[in-house]
Parts: sequence; C-alpha cells; structure tokens
Amino acid sequence: MKARNSNRSKTSLRRVSRRARRRKLLLIAGAVIILPLIGLYFFVSLYYHNHFFSNTSINGIDASNMTLEEAEDAINAEVKSYRLTIEGRNDIMDAIYGENIGLHTVFEGGIERLLEEQNAYAWPLSLMKSHELSINTMLEYDESILKLYIDQLSFFDEANVIEPENAYLSEYGENGYEIIPENPGAKIKKDMLEEAIVKAILSLEPKLSIEEAGCYEKPELLSDSPLLVNALNELNRIAGAKITYEFGEVTEVLDGSQISKWLSVDDNFKVHFEKEKIKEFVDYIGKTYNTFGKAREFKTSYGDVITVKGGDYGWWLNRAQEESELGELIESGSQVTKIPAYYQTAQRYGEDDIGDTYVEINLTAQHLFFYHEGELIVETDFVSGNVSKNYGTPTGTYPIQYKERNATLVGEDYETPVEYWMPFNRNIGLHDAPWRSEFGKNIYLTRGSHGCINMPPKAAKKVYEKIQRGVAVIVYELPGTENYEVKDKATQEKKEKVSEVENNESKIEDNADSGTENNTEKTSEKASKKKSKKKKAAEN
Repeated sequence: MKARNSNRSKTSLRRVSRRARRRKLLLIAGAVIILPLIGLYFFVSLYYHNHFFSNTSINGIDASNMTLEEAEDAINAEVKSYRLTIEGRNDIMDAIYGENIGLHTVFEGGIERLLEEQNAYAWPLSLMKSHELSINTMLEYDESILKLYIDQLSFFDEANVIEPENAYLSEYGENGYEIIPENPGAKIKKDMLEEAIVKAILSLEPKLSIEEAGCYEKPELLSDSPLLVNALNELNRIAGAKITYEFGEVTEVLDGSQISKWLSVDDNFKVHFEKEKIKEFVDYIGKTYNTFGKAREFKTSYGDVITVKGGDYGWWLNRAQEESELGELIESGSQVTKIPAYYQTAQRYGEDDIGDTYVEINLTAQHLFFYHEGELIVETDFVSGNVSKNYGTPTGTYPIQYKERNATLVGEDYETPVEYWMPFNRNIGLHDAPWRSEFGKNIYLTRGSHGCINMPPKAAKKVYEKIQRGVAVIVYELPGTENYEVKDKATQEKKEKVSEVENNESKIEDNADSGTENNTEKTSEKASKKKSKKKKAAEN
C-alpha cells in the first residue's frame, strides 16, 4: 500500500515539473519576441523625436522622415527655384519668380515648434495618415517689388482687358426673340488677384488659375436670369401670334414681323405692348376693305355703265369690337384665320362686292330686274315714290334688311297690309301692291307710293321666294329710258327729227314710179312700220 502511494507521489512531481518547464519556455519565447518589438518601438520613437513623421509636408514641401536641418534645406531649395505660373483666359499666361521678388525663408523657430508638437510615441498611428503642416511666417518677400511685377503682368495689357457684357434680348428674327448669352470678358479684379498671388507664393503653389480663384469681373446679368427668361417668354408669346384675314383673293397677315414693332422692354425687363397700334391696324383694315356707302360703277341691264352714289350697302367693319378681339388673340399668342367683326357684310369681297344676285331698279323707266346667281328671273314694271309729293324713292345701293310675310305697313296717314315685305332703306322696301291695276309709265310722278317699290303681286312673290338678307338693291335714274312721253325740249327735238325723216320718206313714196295699187299699199305699209319704229325710239 505504501509502495503504491509513493509511486503516485513521484508521478505527480514529474507532472508539476513538466508544467513549470513549459511555462518557462513560453516566458522565454515571449520575451524573445516582445522585447525586440518594444526595443524597436522605443528606437523609432526616439528617431521621431528629431525627425518628422512619414507623409509629412510643410507648406506643400515634402518633409517626410527629415530632420529640422534637412527640412530647412528642402524648403530653401524649393524657395530658391520657386516660380508661380499664372493662367488666365484666352490662353494668356505669365509668371512670377521668387528670386525676382526677394523671396526667402525665415524660420524663426517655426519648424522646431512643429517638431516639438509632434508626439513621437504615436508614430505607429502616423503611418496610416498624411500630415499637412504649415507655417504662416516662414517666407518673406519684398511687397513693393511684388506689386510692380503684378502691375506688369500681361493680363493688364490694354489689348487683353475685355469688359464683361451682360446677356440681353435679341431683336425679333426668324426664330423670334432670343437671349444672347453674356460675354464674361477678361477684366481682372486687381486687389483680389494680389491676394491670390500672395497666398499662392506663401504656400509655394506652382500654379494659380485666375478663373478658379474667382478674380475676374463678372457680368451683372446672366442668360439664365429669371428676369430675362420671363421677358423672353412673354415677347415670344405675343410675337408668336399669327392672325390671317382673307378678303376674297387678297390676304392680310398680322404676325411677329409687324407685332414685334409694337413691343418694347424697359430697364426692369417689363414688356410693354403698344395697344394703340392695334387700333391703327384695324383702322387700316377698315379703310382698305370697307365698302359701306361708297360710289360704285355699275353696268345696267341697258348696257350703260353708270356711277351709283349713296346708300348703305357694303362691308362695314365694327372697329371697336375688332380691336378688342384682335388684342385678345395677339396677347394669347393665337394663330388663327379670323373673320373680322362687322356691323354689316356684302355679298362678296373685291371691287364688285354686289355679286351676281341683286335687284336692279331703274326709277326713270319704272322697271325692275332681279338677277339670281347671274340669271334674270324677274323683270317687271313697278311704281315708286310719288315725286309730286316729295316722296321720291332715293337712289343708291342698299342691302335687303330682312323679309317678312303678311306685314302691315304703317305711316302717318296710312296702314296697309301686304303679303311680301322686303325693306332695304329703313322703311322703304319692295312689296306687292294688289290695289294697283297698272304699273310703270309715269304713274309715280303724281300717283306714286310713299317711297316704296310697289310691285305686281306675282312678281313680288317670285322675288320674295329667292331673295335673302344682305342682297344688294341698286336704285338709279337713267335718262332716256322713260317708257312714257316726256314733255321737254330734248324729247321735242327728237320728235321733230323723226317727223323730218317721215316727211322725206313720204316725198320719196309720192315720186316713186309705182305701177300698181298693190305696190303703193306695200310701200305705205313699209313707211308706216318705219314711222312706228321712229316714234318708239323717240319715246324711249
């Protein structure tokens, strides 16, 4: 039993001994690894007590792992060869050299302070980042000489100084109004450039872009200015209107080429539209195409071309309404073919605005013709206004105002029902007159109407069936077309001439060598026919 316990004790001792040895070996191994690392850490820390960390720059000059003296030498070398290249617009470049302006290094312990502020024991962390250091007072230069060199820079030559120009609105053209972009020019703000140059020199920057430094004067108004864009849109909306008028074969177009002359923009970019110009245009349309009440050349059914004055037929523009409607269309930028606003229209446009449907009234002959689409469909005698009572029917060209069945004509001393009423000159119109048994001749001289055209009922009915509102009624007098005997000197002279002709013919007949009674009768009959024709010519 004792022997067994002794063996167990020996085994336990051996196990403890092995564990101790392992522990010792591990401690030795750890010491072998850690102690060198610790030594290396302290060695590098000691190194960075008088060296700058890796990835260190001082005012842009690489000073990585340099001592104070090495950093100073590096900075001095950089300063000694320093050149600042200045880049401007239009490919213009210039340079300032450090040696020309007395550029030199003044350390005054600045670098030492940077090194002292560096935590040498934090060098492992410094390996992961860069260190950009700066000393504001490490460089000095001659300020007066620098200003002289700045004054002599080529950017300030008169030929290279270009004034900036604002964006502006173009005149009206094929593409309407356009924004002409601003011209940035090439004019430098001198004070700002001096500041930028000093900053670049003190940082030993190799290049300076005047553009990037923002040293150029800028236009006050750019092409994307809301004021400019809004004015442009309004101008193009109004000038984009296109109003087309068609007057028969003639076309009038009002578009931007004319409207643009009515537009202006003030200094605050407010668009002004001269609306009085619309009135001028509408007046032009009225003066050019109105035919209301004008004298007309008219070819009668007798073949005579006469001038008919008076009356209220024709195109009559409602200028106030047209001015209002046109203004709205222009301001909204509409593009339309417009029918003008009229008080009254005619049958067609052109010099002959009567057309081929009209009523022709010859007061002298007391005879009426009604043409419908160029075809004569009614021809009749009538009775017009009583001349002896000053009710004579006025001459002129008038439009049919309307037509009415079974109307009652009322005057101061009469009230007359008619079946077909077609007024054309206020209360004067065409109508049937069933109370009359005869028409034409000289009835109108003493037994005429109150001014209306009294027609046979059948003729009035036929005219009524075809006539429409606006059809022209041409009323005229044509001396020499009377269908009754006129007792005046001119007519008497015509009759005397006829009598003289008849007497001569009688003498010839009396002297003729006619051998038979039959021949005498034939000659007499022939002379009688000639006499009848001469009398009719004299009466007409």
